[in-house]
Amino acid sequence: MDLATQNHIRTCWEGKQEVKVHPTINVYTFEMACRMFTSIEDCGHILKLAAQFDIFLKGVISFAINIPGTRFHCAVKAADAIREELRLLARQRREALDKKMASSTQDLLSHLLVTSDAGGKFLSELEIVDNILLLLFASHDTTTSAITCVMKYLAELPEVYRMVLKEQLDIAKSKEPGVLLKWEDLQKMRYSCNVVSEVMRLLPPVRGGFREAIVDFTYAGYTIPKGSKLIWDTGSTHMDPILFPEAEEFRCLEILVFLHNIVKRFEWDLSTPDEKLVYDPMPTPSQGLPVHLRPHQSSV
Repeated sequence: MDLATQNHIRTCWEGKQEVKVHPTINVYTFEMACRMFTSIEDCGHILKLAAQFDIFLKGVISFAINIPGTRFHCAVKAADAIREELRLLARQRREALDKKMASSTQDLLSHLLVTSDAGGKFLSELEIVDNILLLLFASHDTTTSAITCVMKYLAELPEVYRMVLKEQLDIAKSKEPGVLLKWEDLQKMRYSCNVVSEVMRLLPPVRGGFREAIVDFTYAGYTIPKGSKLIWDTGSTHMDPILFPEAEEFRCLEILVFLHNIVKRFEWDLSTPDEKLVYDPMPTPSQGLPVHLRPHQSSV
């Protein structure tokens, strides 16, 4: 992951005066998810899938009106296209496994193909495809939102940026040149980890979710009957003054590989300081969060 992150920064950040953070990070996080779950390496293939996922995400929580031209209809078509790509990939991997040309521990896709339940039953092809689709969907957009918001706050709070930079440079200097990050290094990123946690408290990637009561229950004096449709909201907890006495104040309270690699190479300013965040469905800068990059004179 560290090596792939370095390659991404060299390709998409270095040598540029301005970068739109959100779309650039979206490509990065989707690439990481594809590598981890399916071992897809081809950039063209990843970009093709990423374009379909962008359409899928925009319509996944829209009104279920399946009429051509609506977001929901476009999302259904995009999901079908993604499933077809993943189905082809699963068949190719199964063939490679049968011929001993792929490893059963290579990635999640291989694991799902070769692993049965306690009764010896294997997942169907559709179940495997849907599991991979769900994980690709859930794993990259929330991370994109979190990293984008972290970069926004670090540009607005230079004193926090300096503390993050110091921590990451200390870790880099403790390693031999060219040695990749290890789990022990990530455990040392306590301040950086707290910063990301605090950013996600203030701007949670997921604002809430829907549930259905499976039994009658009582909460805060109210009786909730079985079958009731419920929604949970992160903001009611994250901004609760009882839990966080100064809930609106930024507190330096997570980040890992990307932050390590970006802060030790660049400082940045927001090109549009008053750019608005919209929820579509996650916190997304309306203009993609363009930033002016200022490379450090020397980096570790």
